[in-house]
This record gives sequence, C-alpha cells and structure tokens, in this order.
Amino acid sequence: MTEHPECMEFENALKEWIGQIMRLSMKGFIEYAAETKLSMPQIALLIRLNGKKRCAVTELGEEFGISGAAASQMVEKLVKMGLLERVEDPNDRRVRLLLLTSKGRLIVERNFEARQGWIKTFCSTISPELAHSATHIFRELIAAAQLLEGAECLETQHHPWQDRGQVSKMHPRRI
Repeated sequence: MTEHPECMEFENALKEWIGQIMRLSMKGFIEYAAETKLSMPQIALLIRLNGKKRCAVTELGEEFGISGAAASQMVEKLVKMGLLERVEDPNDRRVRLLLLTSKGRLIVERNFEARQGWIKTFCSTISPELAHSATHIFRELIAAAQLLEGAECLETQHHPWQDRGQVSKMHPRRI
C-alpha cells in the first residue's frame, strides 16, 4: 500500500513537532531532576507511585525491569529522603506497601510543572485565530490517538510500563 504524499508530509511534520515538544519538556525535566538531586529512575518511580497509590517493592522491580535488590535499594534511599513511606498491607501483614509522602507528591507535582512550564509562554505567542484552529485540530488528533491506543491495548493486552508484552528495562544510573 502506497502512502499519499499528504500523509507523508503530515507524518514528517508530526515527527518534527513531537521532537520540538520533547526537547522543551525534557529540558524542564532534566533541570528539575538536577535541582532535586534525584536520578531519572527515582523520579520515574515517584511518578509511578503517584499514579498507583500503593504497591510493593517486588512489583516495582518487575515493572522497571530491575532486580528486587536494586528496587529495594532505590526505595530505601527515597524512604530516607522522606519521599516514600512503607505501610503494612491491610490484607497481608507480611507485605509492606509503598506510599508517597506529601513531600514525594510535591516532587511529582513540581516535576510536571517543570516539564510543562514552557507551554503558557508558547501559547501567549500564538494568535487567537491560530489558537482556535489548533484547538480544534488537537482535539481531533487526541481522539484519533485515543482510538489507536484503545486498539493497541486490545490487540496486545500490555501493561502501561511494558512495550508490546516485553518489559521495558530502566537502568538507574544512581540507586
């Protein structure tokens, strides 16, 4: 099947747009990570726990593709920093669950703010007419992406931290 020139042009423009957005977003993320003195895997772990309120260390090791010992070491550092706490599982007293502290939640919130801080400035440079048109187009693109995402989830039945059934490996530089 041959692609239409319009689709190829759209694909190239979309790749360029995503690249620009990623550079702006990652710049804020990297600067904030350096400010907090946390590694990217540590911040990823905090973000992960923000999405799922509680989980065990063994689950984190499996999801991050690291050993249980490495996950435990990373968790221990975050506990000592006051970003995580261990709580007893109400269903099984032998299991210790991890929970973000208010300080940990604040790190996650500020991380999102740092990653998205450029957006307001960018939007202020766009004309109202372009903003109106772009809003409509973005809403349509979001709907198309959600349909694609739903189809992929049904097709692969993969977990959000897995890539088509294969666990993504995250190798922390600093545990």
